[in-house]
Amino acid sequence: MALIAVDLTPVVPGGDNGGAKPLAMELLKGFQSMAKGDRFLILTASWNHDELAVLDAPAMKRLCVIHRKRRTESLVRKEGLAKVLMRHLMLFSKRFQQNFFQSHSLRDRGVDLLFCPFTAPTFAEPGIPVVSVIHDFQYQEFPHFFTPDEYFHRNAFMQDVARKADAVICVSEYTRQAAVQSLSIPLERSFVIPNCVQLRLKRLDSEEKTALLERLGIAAQPYLFYPANFWPHKNHRMLLTAYGIYLSRHPEPPLHLVLTGALTGGQQALKDCVGRMGLTPYVHFPGYISENELSAVWEGCSCLIFPSLFEGFGIPVLEAMNFNKPVLCSNASSLPEVAGNAALYFDPRKPEDMLRSMETLFSDSRLQSDLIKKGRKRLQSFRSEDMVAQYLASFHLTLQNNPLYKNEISGVFGDLWTGREFSVAFASGNAGRFIEMVIELPPWTPHLQTMLEMKRGSRTQLKWKIIRGEEIIVRIPLPEQGGFLSFGVKQTFCPAKASMGEDHRHLGVRCKRCVLSDQDQIVIWPT
Repeated sequence: MALIAVDLTPVVPGGDNGGAKPLAMELLKGFQSMAKGDRFLILTASWNHDELAVLDAPAMKRLCVIHRKRRTESLVRKEGLAKVLMRHLMLFSKRFQQNFFQSHSLRDRGVDLLFCPFTAPTFAEPGIPVVSVIHDFQYQEFPHFFTPDEYFHRNAFMQDVARKADAVICVSEYTRQAAVQSLSIPLERSFVIPNCVQLRLKRLDSEEKTALLERLGIAAQPYLFYPANFWPHKNHRMLLTAYGIYLSRHPEPPLHLVLTGALTGGQQALKDCVGRMGLTPYVHFPGYISENELSAVWEGCSCLIFPSLFEGFGIPVLEAMNFNKPVLCSNASSLPEVAGNAALYFDPRKPEDMLRSMETLFSDSRLQSDLIKKGRKRLQSFRSEDMVAQYLASFHLTLQNNPLYKNEISGVFGDLWTGREFSVAFASGNAGRFIEMVIELPPWTPHLQTMLEMKRGSRTQLKWKIIRGEEIIVRIPLPEQGGFLSFGVKQTFCPAKASMGEDHRHLGVRCKRCVLSDQDQIVIWPT
């Protein structure tokens, strides 16, 4: 029996989360029915707290830990969710202007494990094991799809995961191999748990399906379906090239193309491209659609075409099989691992290969039936209850196999500044060891001095005065058993409020160095 905190703060309304959001929701609903004795604390933000009320249950409660709705939602719209999520730790510290460790400590709430379905270990604390889901390493395989700044933040983000996560769950073996190679994560710290076919999409009666398709303007003609946000790796332009050639060769009856996905600037660029190609009457952009509308589109389509250049998994492949639709699929990344023998593959970089697969499928009704039959069989390997059970087993195995404490520091930012509170955890070791920290209050700090306090519970045990422009050495003996030390800074400042730029963090002191002296010198910070 464990209390498991689940970080859902990255969830935003609509479809900007891609497939990670429906996966997280499927898991949590499964936990409600399958977790025997475990309890769950859902960490939310002000922009999703009400939406996530559907998860409330006797053993599942919400806790809103971020309250900066307007600022963060505008940031998501301006910069895009992918970039925002990769900088989640930085955004949390710089923009949300609250001290999580002081007001929402997981340890004080009795949390046994932190689960991060959106990867970022934002709320990691000493003594609480972390399990993160890794969805993909697209930034490494296609770095040209990212600006240098985006690449830097994604790489720093994943390195932070490698340092803080006690275990990682990869959605495919393809992703696990990338994690082992890129982050040097040991195999024993990784699990492969495939996504499941999601039960959120229900079957509709004929009348409701027809009404929804008519409302979307796609009820009267056969169509290919591609559900994907308009990101570069989704490869929409190459699909349009192959589709345009197909339509010119097979004009009657015209086969339409339906492209769903969250509304972005990328969608408008594709619409302009469709117009220049003369395909406007045949290509439909319904945008982000409801679950019932999505069910209707699946039931009405002729097949799934999935030309993605890169997928950590590829859940639409399973959704197509669930709706008894044949699958035309890219042969890239994890997709053959997911689709198995139940798809007709093509090279997504070659429009002529994509065209060949379309012509082969629609000229052979027996092939269509065979792919549908194989798809139904393939689905048996991706059941929701199996996925949920494997996640729960991974949590308890992580709790069983990980020591309570390991050498790490929390609450110190990448530029060495602390917040109002920070902590140092240490594993068991030899007698006579100590922790030594170099603490600085820079000469340009607004206040003349501050106090650094070491606390145990609510009681202060040791104090050090730090004068502006000086640095001190703090040396603390450690017991042989593992544990952690909590520190508080008496006076903090906000650079933005002090007219020192746009940094909205509340800063304490700079921790320039933190060393654990045992038999060997082990540098904890900076790494």
